[in-house]
Amino acid sequence: MVDEQEIGARVKNSIIGIIRGTGEITQAVVETVASTVQSAIKETGETGTAAGSVAVGAVKGAIDAVGDVTGQATETAADSVTTAVESASKVGASVGNAAKGAVIGVVRGSAEAGTESLEAIGQTSRTVVSEASAVGADITTAALGAVEGAIEAAKNTTVNVEEAASAAATGAIEAAGEISDAAAVRVRRSVEGTIQGVKVVAKTTFGKE
Repeated sequence: MVDEQEIGARVKNSIIGIIRGTGEITQAVVETVASTVQSAIKETGETGTAAGSVAVGAVKGAIDAVGDVTGQATETAADSVTTAVESASKVGASVGNAAKGAVIGVVRGSAEAGTESLEAIGQTSRTVVSEASAVGADITTAALGAVEGAIEAAKNTTVNVEEAASAAATGAIEAAGEISDAAAVRVRRSVEGTIQGVKVVAKTTFGKE
């Protein structure tokens, strides 16, 4: 099995290099995350749980990178409230894109390896929200990124799009529920409904109003 810490480090190093050059996570970086996870899962060729572990390692590395780079920028440039707010918003957007890339990778990789991806999607989505909270980023942006990634990737595989979206939404909401009831409500509001033309329904009681 591929070492998930090594995968996370690989993704982290790739993202740090690009963020330093652009100041944000672009579509190119989303594809970098997705491709790395996809390749790693293909290498393992094992179960959905293994796929989830690889993606978890990757998304941790990605979000750590976002926190590292934007954190440095905040420390050196946050001379005003405006600058601080702008820095915080970049963290949120970057985490959302990192989440999207990780979930795209796990869907593509699982499909190629012929393994069950729904469990891996849920596991990855949970980690996205937990790690976003740990670095002080907006968990709703991270959660939405995970759901969008699941939808986008599933449309190009045999994975059921609604089930993929539901798995991502459920994982995100449950992770938010471990933070607080209010967090679960916020995340549920952000990931349920119609997203990219897909009706998303979470399979959890967390966050119900």
